Amino acid sequence: MFTVVESTTDCGRAFHSTVCDLKPDIVGITESWTTNNVLDAELHLSGYQLFRCDRNTENRGGGVLLYVRDSFKATEVHMKSRYGEHVWCQIGELTLGVIYRSNNSQIVGQDNNNNNYVEIIKRSLS
Repeated sequence: MFTVVESTTDCGRAFHSTVCDLKPDIVGITESWTTNNVLDAELHLSGYQLFRCDRNTENRGGGVLLYVRDSFKATEVHMKSRYGEHVWCQIGELTLGVIYRSNNSQIVGQDNNNNNYVEIIKRSLS
């Protein structure tokens, strides 16, 4: 399951209800609007591991969350990247991540196509 929430505090109950109803194995969220002032306990979903990357600026918005069902025993992976907000985990041999790229940011020089993002990710994993 993937969603853009634009503030976890504003949609908390609806989000939790959706996860409880659908019971997805993995949930990726962009635009979480979380900051270091939001505790992991406030974002906790029973039965899931939480991986997060908050926006590091004073600007509102951004942030990514990744929830993975506990039974998958995921481990966090730290990658060097020019992406401002991204979070990654490893489940067996599968590397899974959530990336947020603002509409007004240039990540890969002058060319912002998805092929360049894939290449950056491949280089980060090698």
